Amino acid sequence: MKEQVNKLIIVLLFFLASCSGVHRISNSDLSWLYRDSRKEKPEFLLYNHANDSSTIFLKMPVSFVPYQKNKSGEQSADMFLKITVFPSYENKKILDTSSFHFTAPFTDDSTAFILKRFYVRRPADKSLLMLNLYDVQGELLNQSFLNEDSSTQGSNAFLFYEEGKDYPLFSTVLGTTKNISITCNDTNQLLWVRCFFREYPIAHPPFSNKQPVVFSYNSDSTFHLHRDTSGFYQFRSTGKGIYHLQYDTIQKSGAVLYNFGDDYPLVTDANQMVAALRYMTTAGEYEKIQQAADKKEAIDQFWIDVSGSKERARFLIKIFYTRMQNANRFFTSYLQGWKTDKGMIYLIFGSPKTVYKTSESEFWDYGYFKGYGNLNFTFKKIENPFTGNDYILVRSAAYEPVWYIAVDHWRQGRIIQTNE
Repeated sequence: MKEQVNKLIIVLLFFLASCSGVHRISNSDLSWLYRDSRKEKPEFLLYNHANDSSTIFLKMPVSFVPYQKNKSGEQSADMFLKITVFPSYENKKILDTSSFHFTAPFTDDSTAFILKRFYVRRPADKSLLMLNLYDVQGELLNQSFLNEDSSTQGSNAFLFYEEGKDYPLFSTVLGTTKNISITCNDTNQLLWVRCFFREYPIAHPPFSNKQPVVFSYNSDSTFHLHRDTSGFYQFRSTGKGIYHLQYDTIQKSGAVLYNFGDDYPLVTDANQMVAALRYMTTAGEYEKIQQAADKKEAIDQFWIDVSGSKERARFLIKIFYTRMQNANRFFTSYLQGWKTDKGMIYLIFGSPKTVYKTSESEFWDYGYFKGYGNLNFTFKKIENPFTGNDYILVRSAAYEPVWYIAVDHWRQGRIIQTNE
């Protein structure tokens, strides 16, 4: 009992100290958000289960848990979650805070995860939640951010369950999951599903003056779902595409399910591997690879040709397609992550040295780039009812030389120094 009280006192003091000197998140370097990490990380999910309260779900792989042995030789981990609500990235005013202590039980099953739920006051609409996970000594283990959408049929008004699972999906990108049970606040209404089955082109180069493709909100097909006797709507994905869920189809808001293929965000499809090469190939080279009978063999040969050896080619392939996979993890919107403007820059230039975020934009800085000077990119956030992750690069003709320098590096079998 004494040991537990001491732990609580330590953490209380830590939290009190952490409340002093609060600064704007927009002034913090968040480049770690886009760093490749082989270690699985905690995931958070926000669900507005009532008009005045919300549930935050935590899914934490046991490989992340800082287990320690007690005096009896048993392993467990005391952890603390602190939730701070801000109006936005650029506003340091604290709207609300909540702190939770919990114990993570030990298991030697490396594939297991800890599932927790926490009840909080419902955040104000369009606010930003910062979730800090600490160990008992007050060391910050993980930081995550959630954007609140309090609209009647917004993304936080729905929970999705995979068939046979008693915990919600933490991602709306389905992968191999096809049968979904859906619950939401207003379960008595008919739920309309608007379907979009489309292929979108890859991003234009950063110096291009071409206008980006304007998304058409006219759906390709529509069907509706009725609540069953268990209180759920039963949904089945019928193919690759976007599924927009709404009660009121006059409004543009609604929750979204994405189906980009069974293996997504992994990169296993040869056609996609070829498509990503368009960023660094001539029209003739690209057409030749596309028309090859064995596309994977053609991809390998391209990398061997630019690198000069099979060993170097394997290294380049690993770097390039790991970036492509990370782009899918970080930047998925209504597009696959690697097709977005952020994904394009990430593929060619790698992870930025510094990232600053506001509610309207992101600023990426790569520092000094030999042959060009200081290199940075600005992305403007686009209001999109399908996603909160839709950003468009502010293009400029000034990027043309550095783009071709970077592409030439790849075509010479060299990798630009990155922070990955």
